[in-house]
Amino acid sequence: MTSLLGDSSAPGADQTLSPEAAAFVNAVGAAKNLPAFVRNVRAINSVANDERVRVALLEQAITKDVALSAKVLRIANSVSMGALGGGSVGGIGSVKQAIMLMGFERVQHLAVAASVFEQVEEDTPMVRDLLVESMLAANHGMQLAFGAGYGKPELAYLCSLFRRLGELLVASHRAEQYSKWKEGAVDGEPRAEGDELTHFGFTFEEVGVALARRWGMPKAVVGTMYEYRGVSGVDEVLHAITQCSVDLVRCRFDASVPDIEVAAQEIRQKFAPMIGLEVNQMNSALEAAIQESSPTLSGMGVNLDTWLENHAATAAEVVERRLHVAATGMTPEAWQAKVAAEALDNAMAPNIHDSPVEAALRETVRQLVLGTPADGASVDLGAVIGATLQAGCTAGYARGLIAISSDDFKMVRGRLGVGVGSTDAVRIFLLRPAASFGPLGAALQERSDLFVEMTEDEAKLYRRDRVIKELKPSHFALLSLVLEDRLLGCLYFDTESESLDFSPTSRQLLGLLRDRLVETFARHRAESGTSWS
Repeated sequence: MTSLLGDSSAPGADQTLSPEAAAFVNAVGAAKNLPAFVRNVRAINSVANDERVRVALLEQAITKDVALSAKVLRIANSVSMGALGGGSVGGIGSVKQAIMLMGFERVQHLAVAASVFEQVEEDTPMVRDLLVESMLAANHGMQLAFGAGYGKPELAYLCSLFRRLGELLVASHRAEQYSKWKEGAVDGEPRAEGDELTHFGFTFEEVGVALARRWGMPKAVVGTMYEYRGVSGVDEVLHAITQCSVDLVRCRFDASVPDIEVAAQEIRQKFAPMIGLEVNQMNSALEAAIQESSPTLSGMGVNLDTWLENHAATAAEVVERRLHVAATGMTPEAWQAKVAAEALDNAMAPNIHDSPVEAALRETVRQLVLGTPADGASVDLGAVIGATLQAGCTAGYARGLIAISSDDFKMVRGRLGVGVGSTDAVRIFLLRPAASFGPLGAALQERSDLFVEMTEDEAKLYRRDRVIKELKPSHFALLSLVLEDRLLGCLYFDTESESLDFSPTSRQLLGLLRDRLVETFARHRAESGTSWS
């Protein structure tokens, strides 16, 4: 028997890779830190060729990973419910039952799909965004398959999930280059598929297809990685569902699209006849996909509601910037510099409404800005760190510390502190930027800031965190230090006093001090000539 996962012929299978694409594919293919799903894909693929015991081996390959097993069952029940109009009585309760009811091939596809989404706490926000969008596209594809009566909704899920594999891998392995390309996409016109060629020397499609073949991905997945242009080398309906789902999600969450609703409707109108649905039948698929994606993303440590809110806020900022740039003729970089300069000017200007704490923080901002050396002059990183930590104590916190990421960015450890008990706090402070590591780890994972008063409800949440449990603060603040999408570490301030009155203005000023510290890190890095590996 030929393994479904090993048969990866597709349009353009004999296409020669460009030198740039070949270099990327070889580098990623040889990398030790391959995506987590590759291990499971290979394990699942290896059982497919043994017909005598393949069901037992597939069950074993899935159930040895408890999280993978749970995800397979969740997706299997969803497929069963959607395809059979209610599913089996009592639902599918075991991997073996899923194989018996749905068939070996279908569960094999589900296992490959589910294996992609292990914990993603080590990934950059850009990679996590792509993973979230891929999950939404997968569930959208499954919803379209249900609506169109397509016989293999789990295959539509799988193909939509992997459609942007090439882009995901580029974002993972060429983070800085991808970030610059992404910024250009946001500040310019919406990107057309394949226009990344001039920036990278290859397209996401060609490297995604090459690596998918190398890793033994299914024929249907490889075939639908190519842009659908009305003729498919695999399954016409499946390819149209995949392209429609990915295009719609990409449009919905692309800040460079000027009118999202108009663009989304155009996509639906284009693909509706190919899929066999009316446009009005497709309109609810995205909302259903969002609802269906939430539990899986939660298991990865991604709160979908928060992600959607953050995206909406970012999109609003992009729209504001575009309007301003169009009205003034400024470049996007000049506009950003203007906004930053205005924020600093406002922060440094005396305010008659300031409390003593706010006035002191404002003066610290002013001193740091005025004390920044001219370009080319050395920066005193230690002095800026000290001033920033002391500012937190000026604001009313009893102690403050800076924690720095390890070389691989997987752990954040306390390094330097000021104030009462800071030595103990530095020793205790050890975080992993992951939701599974507690609330503080989740905040670092999301690159978000926390200003927390330990009320009864907040205490129930945050005292589950080891650090907070040991330090026992009544108030604390956690501010992420992020440079070029890398988590450098964080600032932490706390106090046991119940009387801290920390205003929104104080929060804003402390955030500006954090930003000055990150800028100082950037200048220090430029002076030393170091770069992220």
